[in-house]
Amino acid sequence: MTSRHRFASRWSAYITAAVGLLITGFNVSASPVNKCVVDGTVTYQQGPCPTSRKARKDPTLEELNAEEKKRRAAAALSAPAKLAPAATNAAAGPAGPAVPVATDPAPAFRCDGRRYCSQMSSCAEAKYFLANCPGVKMDGNRDGTPCEAQWCRD
Repeated sequence: MTSRHRFASRWSAYITAAVGLLITGFNVSASPVNKCVVDGTVTYQQGPCPTSRKARKDPTLEELNAEEKKRRAAAALSAPAKLAPAATNAAAGPAGPAVPVATDPAPAFRCDGRRYCSQMSSCAEAKYFLANCPGVKMDGNRDGTPCEAQWCRD
């Protein structure tokens, strides 16, 4: 083999090695980078994120209901009062201007974890649960009327 052929075969080996390194480098840089947040510390790494050392505490039903009541109470305070229609007397005419009246008497029901129509005993109870309790499954077609097949038939 002449020196020219040895020189060419060495260069082809070098070129092959360089191409191999470039391909390997591209594969490493193309792998996804994960943003990991563990105990408030943010890190970026190519492997999967480690799990947190703290166990996650799921809220209880009572805590969820208390949060929902607070949210609804705040919304009720910010909403304007509903006006009752003025009563009319046929002989004397209108009774006077409309006055603010509380439209919701003290509720006869309370959120106790029931979620389904089969657990209700009336249409009024189902409507209360739909309006006031989180996580209920009583309005399949989402039209605002609960338990149409069992209790709230029109």
